[in-house]
Amino acid sequence: MSNTVVAQKKLTKAERKALKKEIKNYKKSPETYSAMKEKNQKTIQIQDEEIENLRQQLASEWKKIDSLNALLTETEQTIADFQKSASECGKVPSQGTVYGVQIGNYKNLDLREFFNSGKGLRTETYTGGNAYIIGNFTTLEEAIQFVKDMRKLGVSDAFITQYIDGSRIIEFDAFK
Repeated sequence: MSNTVVAQKKLTKAERKALKKEIKNYKKSPETYSAMKEKNQKTIQIQDEEIENLRQQLASEWKKIDSLNALLTETEQTIADFQKSASECGKVPSQGTVYGVQIGNYKNLDLREFFNSGKGLRTETYTGGNAYIIGNFTTLEEAIQFVKDMRKLGVSDAFITQYIDGSRIIEFDAFK
């Protein structure tokens, strides 16, 4: 049963008269009073059960929130680990032996902005061969400049490819 506190207030003369009349009616018909009392007890019991049900639902939701918070923390840690490994991707490890392949040393050509901006190198199988593609340039001008720089390096067959929504557009020609 729920505990309730009823604040006492001073009844007006009319309220007191109405209450006395109601009590008199219940004295004449105790069955009516008993039925009302039983109905009120059932209502209280139903409400208490509903409160308990809601408390259980709330506890269940808090468990879900705790679970989601744990998953969020785990996901944030995974993202942090990926970001750390991505930032260290182009760095030479401080321990152990590794090897690199130098493709040139140029005083009048600086390609750092292309490689340090996360443009990336990827491969595709295309027309029976392995195509090596550098970059995800957001402007055609940027891509054209990179092709020009690659050609200065002696990569004479460098050209621009276009992708729309992840699909390569074969007909694309940047220099037309």
